[in-house]
Amino acid sequence: MKKLCLIINLFLVLFTISLSAQSISGIVQDEASTKLEFITVTLLNVKDSSLTKGAITDVNGKYEMKNIPSGRYFISVNSIGFAKMSTKSFDFKGDNYILEPITLKKSETELNAVTVTSTKPLIEIQADKLVVNVEGSINSTGLNALELLQKSPSIQVDQDDNISVEGKQGVRIYIDGKPSPLSGRDLASVLKSMQSSDIEAIEIITNPSAKYDAAGNVGIINIRLKKNKKMGTNGNITVNPYIGVTPKIDFSGSLNYRDNKWNLFGKYGIGQGIWHNSRQNERILRGIAYNTSINSEFHDKYQNFKAGADYTLNDKNSIGYVVNGNYSDNNFITKSQTLIGRNSEEVLDSAILTSASSSPGMRLNLNHNINYRFADTSGHELTIDADYGTYNGTSDLFQPNNYIYKNPLQTSYNTVYRQATPTDITILSFKADYEQRFLKGKLGYGIKASTVKSNNVLDAFNVESNVAVRDTDRSNTFTYSEKVLAAYINYNRQFNKKWSLQAGLRGEQTFSLGNLVSYKKNALDKVDTSYLNLFPSFALTYNASKNHSWNVNYSRRINRPSYQDLNPFEYRIDELTYYKGNAFLQPRYTDRLKLTHTFMSKLTTSVSYYYTSNEYNNISRIDANKIYNTTENFSYSQGLSLNMSLNTPITKWWEINTNFWYQNNAIHGEFKDGTVYDVANSNYGFNGTSTFKINKSTTFEVSGWYRSKFTWIYVNKTQGMVDIGLKKKVLKDRGDIKLSMGDVFNTVGFSALFVHNDIYQNIYGVWEARRYGVTFNYRFGSNEIKSAREHKGSSEDESSRIK
Repeated sequence: MKKLCLIINLFLVLFTISLSAQSISGIVQDEASTKLEFITVTLLNVKDSSLTKGAITDVNGKYEMKNIPSGRYFISVNSIGFAKMSTKSFDFKGDNYILEPITLKKSETELNAVTVTSTKPLIEIQADKLVVNVEGSINSTGLNALELLQKSPSIQVDQDDNISVEGKQGVRIYIDGKPSPLSGRDLASVLKSMQSSDIEAIEIITNPSAKYDAAGNVGIINIRLKKNKKMGTNGNITVNPYIGVTPKIDFSGSLNYRDNKWNLFGKYGIGQGIWHNSRQNERILRGIAYNTSINSEFHDKYQNFKAGADYTLNDKNSIGYVVNGNYSDNNFITKSQTLIGRNSEEVLDSAILTSASSSPGMRLNLNHNINYRFADTSGHELTIDADYGTYNGTSDLFQPNNYIYKNPLQTSYNTVYRQATPTDITILSFKADYEQRFLKGKLGYGIKASTVKSNNVLDAFNVESNVAVRDTDRSNTFTYSEKVLAAYINYNRQFNKKWSLQAGLRGEQTFSLGNLVSYKKNALDKVDTSYLNLFPSFALTYNASKNHSWNVNYSRRINRPSYQDLNPFEYRIDELTYYKGNAFLQPRYTDRLKLTHTFMSKLTTSVSYYYTSNEYNNISRIDANKIYNTTENFSYSQGLSLNMSLNTPITKWWEINTNFWYQNNAIHGEFKDGTVYDVANSNYGFNGTSTFKINKSTTFEVSGWYRSKFTWIYVNKTQGMVDIGLKKKVLKDRGDIKLSMGDVFNTVGFSALFVHNDIYQNIYGVWEARRYGVTFNYRFGSNEIKSAREHKGSSEDESSRIK
């Protein structure tokens, strides 16, 4: 921490240079001194009343106008429900100028309340992120969060539910601005229990600033849940039945109360269904072929909720509390048949292995957040967050395996396995962020301390004569703890109308301890590590003209292995396949540089390059007649990518949103057993949506995505699908009905080929993408936004700053 403090002080010294900025600021309030947001403020020249600059007030009634030349001005304020107000003229000489509060009076003419409705574009391109507005898509009906990610620009989800961005794994998943500690199967399970009806938007942030945690070597995906900002009491109810192979249903409702001081909100959702998929696994090990057919069903009953309160103490201070969670009661049922024989034989039936396994489980995730926010009109802002989260999960596998031999001299037999894998995770974190004007720019700095404790048990049993006998070679308890102490400093400067700069540095000290307790002594009983890292970042923006803007940004990121990756014992997948962790797995570091050009705020083109040292990835290895998957460090990986996004109306009734990417990646690894990986590939893909307005109340949508053949550790075949949807507003626009059909041409599927280490393995299959759904949504209560009465709570402000 002494090193971090020294670095921060050094940054402060470096920033004490002569910078120039000119700003005029102040606040707007009503006669009761209530701060008013969304008020239009204009700066006019005294000489001819010409417009010089405009601004909109924020949640605290604050406005600020920068880059103002010296002169004599006055301010005019105009808003529905209030009398027009103008200030006295004043001389502005180029320094920061703060005006007295502007007080608006109610208009003598009582206006009817104004109902505000708007439609967000499906895809928004912003300076530091790409936003997919789920609410704007008809074809999101009936999808869960994992499926929504699959349809989002530059994101891929493979056959094992691993998430990658621009072909690179290691992205960090945030939910409402809070990082998830989960990964792998646990993360996929939580995302599958989150329905599209609960999600407002997906934010894809490839190069986060120093303010964000450094974890995530390809950036951050933030899943932003829906919020209600309307005044009074209001809510909505959504019912979403749909059918694929079997019927499913999702129901949710929300209730919100908001006035000048309080915002009370709550949401509850429930659903159930059976999700189907099938796959083939063809593999050859040492001349023996194993052809496996697998049919799986994921039975799930899930619930989720969110509740909280925000309270405005006064015009500068607000506090809030929010709790959210989800619960899943599930069972993963798999039936498989494996034909075993020599690779030279035409028919593989020397032996037949059949298995019918079930794995009932439960997952409960709860998160609590207390937050405080202070902000004044002089540019000082402090936010404090304290979080406490728990994750509890259980999974009990029962797996009978029956061997039948063609040769009558060989006796058929069966083996039965059981295993229980309870997991408990506790997360504590505290962070404080502070911003202030500094040398005519904005300086931000903060600290964070977090700790994660994970307790993972693997109880393995061999069932003999209906009696479960503990398998001491595989049973273990693995505890993993991680503490991270962080501090950052970040500076923003608008030089003039064309140039702006952001630069920052983040330092993180990590302490981690993995402890293995097992019946069988193991050399990997304890792995204790600690390391200090610095993560610089910067972004330079050049607005060349009204239609052209350029941005170049750089960041350094880290990816720490998950507790599952570190646990060195076995997780059985089936009789012939298991997963094994690696206690010596080291973090990987990624440097990424990105150049972006935006044309008319509609066409965005970017080129990026990354280099990852100490890369790690999943590979397959042989254990007798079995294959096990593990995660190992490679030497490095690198890649160059091109991304183009177009978001524009073609006519008044037709709008398109499309994203295209092309990338070239390479990975290199040399291992102790002499194995060498040296893989390079090029691939491309696109996704897009066309929205057609049939009339004022009816909209039709066509969307789809495509990804070319992709070679990494596995060779993945091309994938793609097309969805259609129809939406109609009903009940005086308080309700709407959506009809949707997924995977219209039944083209989706996956294929992954692995040919390394004397292993040939080809996995291919399909999931339940062809679906028919209908959604009914009804909004009740107040849907009116009266002038000057809307306030955001501190938790909403925190979420809105996620970039």
